[in-house]
Amino acid sequence: MFIRATSRRAALLVPAVVALVAALAVPTARSASADPAHRSPSGPSSPTPDGPPRTTDPGAGPSSITGPIPSKAKPGDPSHNYVFYATPYNLKQAGYEEQEFFITGTATRYPSNPTVDQQRRNATSIGTTPYTTRIVVRRPVDPRKSAGIAVVDWQNVTAGHDIDTEWGTSGDYFVKHGWTWIGASVQAVGVNGAPSGPTSGQGLKEWSPQRYGSLDVTDGGTVLDDSQSFDIYTQIAELAKGTNHHDPLSDLRLKKVYAGGASQSGHFLGVYYNTIQSLYNVYDGFLFALSDSSLPPRSGVNAKAIRVFTENDIYRGEGVASQTVPDSSTLRTWEIAGASHVPAYAVTTDPADFRATLGGIQTREFGDAAPFDCVNPGPSQVTSWTVFHAAYAALDQWVRQGVAPRTAPPLAIIDPGPPANLARDVDGIAQGGIRLPDVAVPVGRNDGINAPANLDNPLSSFCVLYGTHQDFTSAQLGQLYYNDRDYQQQVADDVRLLEDQHYVLSEDGHVFTDQARHTHV
Repeated sequence: MFIRATSRRAALLVPAVVALVAALAVPTARSASADPAHRSPSGPSSPTPDGPPRTTDPGAGPSSITGPIPSKAKPGDPSHNYVFYATPYNLKQAGYEEQEFFITGTATRYPSNPTVDQQRRNATSIGTTPYTTRIVVRRPVDPRKSAGIAVVDWQNVTAGHDIDTEWGTSGDYFVKHGWTWIGASVQAVGVNGAPSGPTSGQGLKEWSPQRYGSLDVTDGGTVLDDSQSFDIYTQIAELAKGTNHHDPLSDLRLKKVYAGGASQSGHFLGVYYNTIQSLYNVYDGFLFALSDSSLPPRSGVNAKAIRVFTENDIYRGEGVASQTVPDSSTLRTWEIAGASHVPAYAVTTDPADFRATLGGIQTREFGDAAPFDCVNPGPSQVTSWTVFHAAYAALDQWVRQGVAPRTAPPLAIIDPGPPANLARDVDGIAQGGIRLPDVAVPVGRNDGINAPANLDNPLSSFCVLYGTHQDFTSAQLGQLYYNDRDYQQQVADDVRLLEDQHYVLSEDGHVFTDQARHTHV
């Protein structure tokens, strides 16, 4: 059996993450005028009716912001003169809009690969560098509909280009609740492109020299270690919270800004939490998806943080002693049984599905690529995005109201490995963890285990990220359920339990019960 990678780049989501996981006195918040790395120009420029986008001094964060940058073509147009990874979500119907801005400034550089000892204390500057990059903003058109909350998504670049992972899992949650999503292009690979290797040639500047040719976070190719990324990320949050009338985001009145990122980005956020957060305290909470760092979040930082792992992450090493830490007054760790690092919904081939960040949307931007072979069918079909919705809601309630999220049971680990040996039932389904109906009331085996069927295509090695889904036989289903009604009732019971535990939001529970009504056992 085989899994078709809808893009060569889909298979490359996490090779760097695997390597990263294996490798591895508080100042007051600054102001733009006080920090020499955040000098502002003399004032805004005045646009002409048909002239360039407006450039202004936002008063906080970067020295200048230009935009919105107009899109002169529809997504998928060969000219590439539109927002890269423009979402297919029907924003207009939801009262939302997508805007892209270029930001320019000077970033303080910090070590991007600190040692274990260095991650136990705040980072020390290793210099400064100029930059120009982009942010993408998906926001309410009517600022009165803004909840005053934003998520800054550290764009994942392991595939050689930006991927807005947090929008892919939770964009519908953000829209429903009036949150603003800000996609942050802060790493060299995403902006300037990988200098060599199988993911080279896919950065923003290379994808559209016409649109993105002015961007650069490498100071002309002299800074290639992503040491600039942390301060650019800080400046974006400062911009989001800015109140200057020259700041095009100020009308949203963003009071709480959360840091979010998945996989390799989760690793960088872990380093940020441990070594940068206490320097500026500009982020109000953190959601680490699928990874965080070579170390767990250190105590004493005080920012609230939630880590969400899939079974696949635990299987591949997130459960080893150096990665584990008890829940505390600032930390919760949730583990989703049966889920995989790359979920089935992310690789769907439908370009109109906003969750298809590694499928239809990626293919729209880069075209089709060759398939690769895995031992097991996959990816896992566990509906893990529902847990990410709940995690964002829990983080927000924790930060704004002081109500701590429920402590979740961990997956049952016999030997942490890696690879971990997990306790499983007779059908091969992992025990413990957050148990969505996909594993609590199963009609097939979902787990976090897979492997390449062969290495004729070297990219098949990344089958390990996809997990497995295999439908049960009629005989297996007959042992589990009397009939369709019995199955549907068990799903409804599990959904009620998950909603009571706040691992699934009441607004999302119908996803499972609706699916159950259309499933025959």
